Amino acid sequence: MMGRTDDGSLGGICGYAKSKYEERIAEKRQRRSYSEPGGVGQRYGQGKLHKPPQPQSMLERPRNRLRKKIVIPELASRPANMLFVLEYEPYPHLIQPGKVLGVYSTFDAVTLGALQHGAYTFSREGLLDGSEYLSSTGRIKIIRTDVQRSGVKVVVPERSQSLHGEHVRLDIPHPQSLEEDSPKADPLRKAVYLAVREDARTASWIGVYEDKSLAWGACLKDKAMCTVANTLSEEVRSISDENMPQVSGRLDGLGRVTWKTQEYQIHGPRQ
Repeated sequence: MMGRTDDGSLGGICGYAKSKYEERIAEKRQRRSYSEPGGVGQRYGQGKLHKPPQPQSMLERPRNRLRKKIVIPELASRPANMLFVLEYEPYPHLIQPGKVLGVYSTFDAVTLGALQHGAYTFSREGLLDGSEYLSSTGRIKIIRTDVQRSGVKVVVPERSQSLHGEHVRLDIPHPQSLEEDSPKADPLRKAVYLAVREDARTASWIGVYEDKSLAWGACLKDKAMCTVANTLSEEVRSISDENMPQVSGRLDGLGRVTWKTQEYQIHGPRQ
C-alpha cells in the first residue's frame, strides 16, 4: 500500500514538473514574440518577403519548346572578339620595317596562312608554343589579340581624287576635287582596322579595332604620346589610295615616323 502511494506521488510530481516546463517554454516564446519587430517572429513559419510578389503573365512564362534564334544584324556583322595577326619581319633585322600579312579568325587558319607565306619550320622560340616560323627571307609570327571596340573616335575625312595618283594632302584645300570610290571589299568577309606606327627601320601595330575612326583615334593618341618626349616637325596629313588616313612627321632621334590605319579582311571560316 505504501509502495503504490509512493509510485502515485512520483508520477504526480513528474506530471507537474512537465506541465511547468511546458508553461515556461510557452511563456518564453510569447515573450520573444513581443520583444522582436513585427514579422520577425513569423519568419520561421512563412518567411519574410522583401519585395511584393509580382504575378507573371502568360507571355513572360518560359516555354518548354525550341525557339528560333533571333540574330541582330548589327551584332552579326561584328568581327570576333579574339583574332590572330600574322606578322612578318624580314632579314636582316632593323634594316627595313616589317608588315602584317593578314588577320585570321582561328589558329588553324593563321597556321595555314603562315605556310602559304613561305614558312617551312619553327624557330627556336616557336618550338615552345608554335607561334613563330622561319621563312627563307625572315620570321613569321602569330600574335593573338583582342578586337578593341571602345576608345577615342576621330572622324576620318574622305579622300579627294588625285590626277597623278599621289596621296592627297589634307592641309591643302582641293575645291574642285572629285570623290573617288574606295576599293570594294568582299561583302561576305568581315574587316578590322589596324593602327600602325612605322619608321625607316621598324614597324609596329598599336591595336586592332572594329571601326576606322577608332583606329585613327589610336594613331593620333600614340602620336601625341610620342611627342611628349620628342619634338615633332614637318607634320603632314594625307589620305592613302585605299582611303585610309595617315600622318607623318620628323621626330628628334627617330627620323621620319608615320602613323596610319590599315584595313584587313578576316580570313578563316566564313560565318
